[in-house]
Amino acid sequence: MEMRALRLIPHCICISFFWTPIVWGGFSMVVEDQAVSIVMGETDAPPVQRAASDLCHDIQRVTGFEPELLNQLATATEPVIIVGQIGCGGVVDQLVDAGVIDVSSLRGKWEGYHIQEVTNVSVLGALKQALVVVGSDMRGTIYGIYELSRLIGVSPWYWWADVPVQHNPAVSISAEEPITGAPSVKYRGIFINDEDWGLQPWAALTYDPELGDLGPKTYERVFELLLRLKANALWPAMHKVTRAFNADGQNAKLAAAYGIVMGSSHAEPMLRNNVREWVLPKNYFNFSTHPDEVLEYWDQRVAANKEYENLYTLGMRGIHDSGMTAGESVEEKVAFLDNIIRKQREILGSHIERDLKEIPQVFTPYKEVLELYQNGLEVPDEVTLAWPDDNHGYIRHFATAEEQKRSGGSGIYYHLSYLGAPLSYIWLQSTPPGVIWQQMHQAWAYGARDLWIVNVGDIKPAEIGMEFFLSLAWDIDQWQPETVNHFLVDWAAREFGVTHADTIASIMEDYFELNFQRRPEHLQWWLPHRKERSSALTQQEREERLSAFASLTLRAESIGSQLPSVFQDAFFQLVHYPVAASDAANQRVFYSELYRDFFHENTPLRQQYGLKVRLADQELRALTHRYNHDIADGKWRNMIAVEPADNNWRSYRTADVILPAENLVASTLDESLFREDDHGELLRTQDDEGAGFTEHEGVVAMEAENFTSQRTPKTATWRRIAGAGRSGDAVAIYPETTASLEIGNADAAFLEYDFVLKSEGELQITAWLLPTFPIDDSHGIRIAIGLDDRAPVLIEINRKVKDKDWSQAVLNATISASQSLGHVEPGSHTLRLYQVDPGVVVDKLALHFDELPSSYLGPKETRAE
Repeated sequence: MEMRALRLIPHCICISFFWTPIVWGGFSMVVEDQAVSIVMGETDAPPVQRAASDLCHDIQRVTGFEPELLNQLATATEPVIIVGQIGCGGVVDQLVDAGVIDVSSLRGKWEGYHIQEVTNVSVLGALKQALVVVGSDMRGTIYGIYELSRLIGVSPWYWWADVPVQHNPAVSISAEEPITGAPSVKYRGIFINDEDWGLQPWAALTYDPELGDLGPKTYERVFELLLRLKANALWPAMHKVTRAFNADGQNAKLAAAYGIVMGSSHAEPMLRNNVREWVLPKNYFNFSTHPDEVLEYWDQRVAANKEYENLYTLGMRGIHDSGMTAGESVEEKVAFLDNIIRKQREILGSHIERDLKEIPQVFTPYKEVLELYQNGLEVPDEVTLAWPDDNHGYIRHFATAEEQKRSGGSGIYYHLSYLGAPLSYIWLQSTPPGVIWQQMHQAWAYGARDLWIVNVGDIKPAEIGMEFFLSLAWDIDQWQPETVNHFLVDWAAREFGVTHADTIASIMEDYFELNFQRRPEHLQWWLPHRKERSSALTQQEREERLSAFASLTLRAESIGSQLPSVFQDAFFQLVHYPVAASDAANQRVFYSELYRDFFHENTPLRQQYGLKVRLADQELRALTHRYNHDIADGKWRNMIAVEPADNNWRSYRTADVILPAENLVASTLDESLFREDDHGELLRTQDDEGAGFTEHEGVVAMEAENFTSQRTPKTATWRRIAGAGRSGDAVAIYPETTASLEIGNADAAFLEYDFVLKSEGELQITAWLLPTFPIDDSHGIRIAIGLDDRAPVLIEINRKVKDKDWSQAVLNATISASQSLGHVEPGSHTLRLYQVDPGVVVDKLALHFDELPSSYLGPKETRAE
């Protein structure tokens, strides 16, 4: 957890539009046109010395003056930055031994740091002022060093997203009270995956053409970024297009030089890249038929990399993430996996001179392997269990009370990008921070504190989601459910300055909301190899969605035009392109649908919609060309490929949008042909909480977070999760570890919604929930609904991956269920939403007399006049 005694004040000398955390009267980085010196011990680990060198460069970026990096205090001029790890000797230990710095809370802590200003102490000799960075271990010291870089205004994305660094020779830091930090999760990192369409062609053709592949030059940039984001682990790229990470010995050496812990994906045990390194016939990769060859293959890698710090993935699946080939029945597969894990651990014990229980080992029960684990697979106690999500952001299993007692603990393997069923999403990053927060905070509450790995695809353009995930892993408590989107404000202020931070954050909130309703890669409403069909949206809903995107793009363009030129490259990458490209993608699909709808009915409208399809396609191509060729002088050429980028993996990818023929569309736009938007009475008519809801055309619709009142017992409460719904916020029970309650329990927390009915008859309730998985696998996700003084009724939705309901749920970001509430009379009523299970995220509710269409995804609110 992190505590900072730092005031953030805009600094207005130099260039006023920049923003940086600076404090007058603190520790100055420049004195009399000379940068402060940085002193560290000769015995500090090489990765610490390398990070200190980065700090020298960062101070030069900000001030224009480069510090000297020294290993003796006597040669320094005043003032000085002192860097060191506890127990490595040198000035740091002298300050600790003299009682100048209290590091009692730091001793024995994993990756902790302590930053403090000290003045007029004898240990400094003639020097009177020093800023001291102390680490509990090697990486703790490194994170303390990079924290100084962040505090003086260097974004972690200064290179990867071209975020400008303010020139400010007067920058200073206030650290009279200690600035401390330590991670919430032990191992925190990313998985580079599906790199065929971005990172690998960019590295091979643009950044490192001499190598022609993703190699040491690229990984060095990745390692630095990870450390600046306070991460410590990497699963490297593993597709066939990329040379295996360990095929080049320089890669592992570089990882060690940076202090990065290397692992391999859930499908690549023992640091092996099966698609490139398994050179025997593919069918030999089978433990039931060729165990000796498989064991020798694993043994060679462990022997070669045993001196490095690694996370060893255990278990076995097929080559390239396919199911394991050994065994026919579940029982046979479990027996094979038991033996495989035992043999893998024997290999580790034979090569690594450490107690086997101290060697970091991970087992990820991914896809079908989770079923094997649930059917009796016994994983050794010291092995970390990394629970996977369903590839679309919803974690499939949470550790039970017994699993939480394991010495190896548990972790999470999460996705922000995925190539697979029912449809891939490997172009733009669109999972809202609110959803990431809800899932990861819940996992942490149930003991997932030893490993968090997130699949980020090509890193770009997943910058926001990647940083938010890793920020949570570092400090789980820095945001509450109601304040999740404060992250976006802080992020925007750091990258673009405080003046426009709120507006930029608001744009990105709306970007995530619109794309969460249907990701840009999921705008196709039929699954591959199925009959083509149009979307479930009405004409009005399509036009409203397109209008919302158009407004969002205009807002982004407006803010972008107000930013100074130095921000333009970063703004385009982080804000403008995601917003405008998803806008164009939606236009291309939905105008195509309208073009087809009016093809035989209204020739002028058909021609107009056809032109709009072609214009949207041109805009998307122009935006992507600008990203790949124009920004940052062509630095990111070959990085962005719009989905569908090619004809590979067609069973998981959307179909190409077929453009209307040029001779069938209008030559110019005529907006007079389009009808005025009629949003009707279904739009909210007022925003005052407590105003209640009213029936409209047989439906009373409400957002779950807009309750009239609530009852909160001592044990639990419903809380709003910002940005976790399809149209804004959602609600869930907290704390997440609250016990489930039987329906009708008097201690249940509930929310009340006042509403007015104009009709009478058999009333039904439909609830839309996030498609999460239950904490207790023995039942579905459950809530209870009560009407007036009637007994509550149970709503339960069973969850199972790979079935039709799951496919539609992850594509629509919602799952629903209905229940009868009995006969009701017109007039005023109250609906109650009762607590049953924690972990259930409620988005929308609707009361209705008739059956809702199966494609219905929830109405807009019907608030009372």
